[in-house]
Amino acid sequence: MRRLAALVFIASVCLGAGWLMSTPKSAWAYPEPAIVSPSWSLEVEVTKPDAISIEDVDGSIRWFWYVTYKVVNPTDEDLLFIPEITVANDLGEIITAGEHVPPTVFPAIQKRLGNPLLLSPIQVVGKLLQGKDFAREGVAIWPASEGDVDAFSVFIAGLNGETQTIANPLTGESVLVRRTLMLDYKSPGNFKRPQDQTIVEAGRREVMR
Repeated sequence: MRRLAALVFIASVCLGAGWLMSTPKSAWAYPEPAIVSPSWSLEVEVTKPDAISIEDVDGSIRWFWYVTYKVVNPTDEDLLFIPEITVANDLGEIITAGEHVPPTVFPAIQKRLGNPLLLSPIQVVGKLLQGKDFAREGVAIWPASEGDVDAFSVFIAGLNGETQTIANPLTGESVLVRRTLMLDYKSPGNFKRPQDQTIVEAGRREVMR
């Protein structure tokens, strides 16, 4: 139970997705974002996850998931945009987008989508100018799990300036959490090719993590 609690805390600072735990929410102290954010906020559109395969130098095939997004700065000042995207699934895996992703994956996605405006995870970082004319299109990429994943959540931080300082329920140490977009998905069935996997949107909300 302690390990499960730790996993939930890491994934979303005890807010967690319903598929990660069966304990009633009333038993946990969840940090909640403000109803109206007191800080700056960016607008974002995110596509549904899709899969792509890449051939390694040894001829083996590796699969990766990705989502693309378009972000707009509707505020009255230019802002530094540094997205941090992680994925948590019902196998207990927590994956940081971009880690263990070969440099050949982004060009393959860009070619598939035929979008010359799509920026790599490195290129998308920087000052985001005001208005729709200066919108940026980025992509988050992560390795496909080898297990049977039936549900997962994508967390996108860096879209809002709201923060809170809370106590880690396991250690008592102070932790800084940020307002984060949480996108829930279901992936029923088990397919050898992730590209054949059905992805169903299951919810969207903002959390502190």
